[in-house]
Amino acid sequence: SSDALEAERFPYMAHREIVVAGVPCRALRVGFVGELAYELHHPRSRSVELWDALLAAGEPLGIRPHGLDALELLRLEKGHIYIGQDTLPDSTPAKLGMGWAVAADKPSFLGKPALERMAALPMERRLVGIAFEPGAPTPEPGAPLFDGERIAGRLTSCAESPAAGRTIALAWSYADVGSFCTAFEAPLASGARARGVVAPTPFYDPQGVKLRG
Repeated sequence: SSDALEAERFPYMAHREIVVAGVPCRALRVGFVGELAYELHHPRSRSVELWDALLAAGEPLGIRPHGLDALELLRLEKGHIYIGQDTLPDSTPAKLGMGWAVAADKPSFLGKPALERMAALPMERRLVGIAFEPGAPTPEPGAPLFDGERIAGRLTSCAESPAAGRTIALAWSYADVGSFCTAFEAPLASGARARGVVAPTPFYDPQGVKLRG
């Protein structure tokens, strides 16, 4: 494309009309996987043409298509949630660690009374990041998390991360008399347990330098 794509003129979260290999596209400067990225919304009839042009242009750089397994790992490294996998029917922004996304000081918005009522109640569970000991086997998503012999949480997403150098996960941590556990053990198929601790997310590029570069 001959269109200006540098960060100063096309910043993160912006969108604009551009032309890529002769194909008109609505480009969105977003990144679900935590890297400098663009979504190219284009006429469906020209998808193969655009795909072939992108692969040809990226060949000298070693471009390779990737599938959902890679996407799953990359989004987990950024701590991005999947609705329905990492959420529950009564999930709120506060429970998901996303309270920053709600402008609570606005006079009104859809759902504000419900969020205010729930905020007045003790938080029974919250979604947290888990970092397992380096070299530990990877538990299966959905596995319970133990604090001793007490179930204290449940894994929702889990994968071995080369970038983090260990297995990482998102998990629901359950409150115990108003406090949350910070260290867990997750059962493995072998009958052993992998040990992990609550860790801040994103696991990868926490300041979003690559995303906004």
